[in-house]
Amino acid sequence: MEAMRYDSGMTKAAKITISLPAEQVEQAREAVTNGEASSVSGYISAALVAVAPVVDEEEDSLADFVADLIAENGPPSPEAYAWADRVLAMSEPD
Repeated sequence: MEAMRYDSGMTKAAKITISLPAEQVEQAREAVTNGEASSVSGYISAALVAVAPVVDEEEDSLADFVADLIAENGPPSPEAYAWADRVLAMSEPD
């Protein structure tokens, strides 16, 4: 089966031009060559979503994302909650 040229989400995409360090361009192209991404644009789009997920009413919400994570990996452990509380300064230090 031949890989799709563009991600299905790319149909509403705006075209832009960006400048990247040569190493990052090579990394994106290698990901496409290795089948890890369907296109350089798709690779960069996935990287941006990983850093700053877009919340769109027509797309999955943050709650949906968290539900998917829990479904795939199980609920966070008490240690993970304690770490998050410390990092987010939601509890007093011991």
